[in-house]
Amino acid sequence: MKFRYQALQRKREPDELDAAVMLAAPRGWIAVFVVLIVMVGACVWAVLARLDVTVSAPGVLTHPGGTSQVQSPYTGMAQDLLVRPADEVRAGQPVARLADPSGEIRTITSPFAGKIISATLTTGQFVPAGATVATVERTDLPGDRLVALVFVPADRAARLVPGRPVDLNVSTAPPAVYGLLRGTVTRVDPYPLTREGLAAIAGGELAAQSFQQDQAPRLVTVDLIPESGSASGYAWSSAKPPPIRLSSQTSVSASIELRTQSPFDLVLGR
Repeated sequence: MKFRYQALQRKREPDELDAAVMLAAPRGWIAVFVVLIVMVGACVWAVLARLDVTVSAPGVLTHPGGTSQVQSPYTGMAQDLLVRPADEVRAGQPVARLADPSGEIRTITSPFAGKIISATLTTGQFVPAGATVATVERTDLPGDRLVALVFVPADRAARLVPGRPVDLNVSTAPPAVYGLLRGTVTRVDPYPLTREGLAAIAGGELAAQSFQQDQAPRLVTVDLIPESGSASGYAWSSAKPPPIRLSSQTSVSASIELRTQSPFDLVLGR
C-alpha cells in the first residue's frame, strides 16, 4: 500500500491546536459591515424622518362672500337686461326691467355690491316672482379679499385645522413654469355643504358639478400669503411667479398638509 508524500508528512507533524482559524476572508467582513451600516441607517431614517400627509381637493379663487343671486320680486315680461357678465355693480343698482301683468314697468335692483358672474335674462322672457335674474360675486363684506374656497370631502376633513399650509395649483398658471401658489387654512366649516349651499357658493348648479364629490364636501377657506415683490401680489413656490395678477373665479386644485409622520408610523398604519 502506498501513501502520498503529503499525507505522510502531515501525519508526522503535531496538531496545531493553538493556530488561529480564519472564519471569513477580510472581503466578507467588509460586506457584513456595509449591510449592518445600511440596516442601522434605514432604522434611524424610519424613526426620525418626517413625511407630509396631505389631502387634495378642488376649489376656486373668489371672495369670502362667495356668490349670491339677484331674484325678481315681480312677475312679468323682461324688457331690458342692464348688466353683462364681468360688470361691477353697487348695492341698489338696477340690473333689469320688466313689465308686470298690468303693463307697469318694474325695475329689479341688486341688493349687494359685487361683480356679475352670469346674467341670462333675455328680452321678452316671462319672469315669475323669485326667478334668478343675475348671479353676483359679492365684494361688499368686511375684510373683503381674494381667497381660495376649497371643497374637501367630509371624511378627509376631520384632521383639518386653521393654520395648516396649503399649495394651490392654479389653472391659469402652469405649475411646471410658475410653481404653486402658497396659502394657509383660516377656516374649516363644521358641517358639510348641502347641494343648494354648494351651488350658491360656486355660482350655480352647473358650476357646482365640478366640485361635487361622492359625498357632501366641507368648505375650507384658504388665505393667500401676500408677497410685495410678486406681480400677482402673492407668494409662490417658484422663484419665477406668473407676471399677471390673479383674478377671481379661477379654478384651483389644493394640496393641504394635514400632519407629518415618520415612515415607521406609516408602516404601522398609525
